[in-house]
Amino acid sequence: MRGWFSHPREKGGADTGPSPVDRRKTGSKHHLISDGRGTPLKVITTAANVNDITQTLNLVDGIPPVAGRPGRPRRRPLCQPWVRRPASSG
Repeated sequence: MRGWFSHPREKGGADTGPSPVDRRKTGSKHHLISDGRGTPLKVITTAANVNDITQTLNLVDGIPPVAGRPGRPRRRPLCQPWVRRPASSG
């Protein structure tokens, strides 16, 4: 089939559509970072032609801080769910 077309450009036509390597993509991407259990910590929506690596710092910086005071707890919690209390009769 060599030489079938006079020029490589002429292979396509009006019905072929855009090139798959075209960078002019429309749409959007959802960037998501989650914890070990799969709970989403931060979600960003960007244009489809934005590089993924440029959004990494935005995701990491957008993680909310852990609530509570720093350091170990000063006293035991009042209710411990793993300890079964005896049923009271009365």
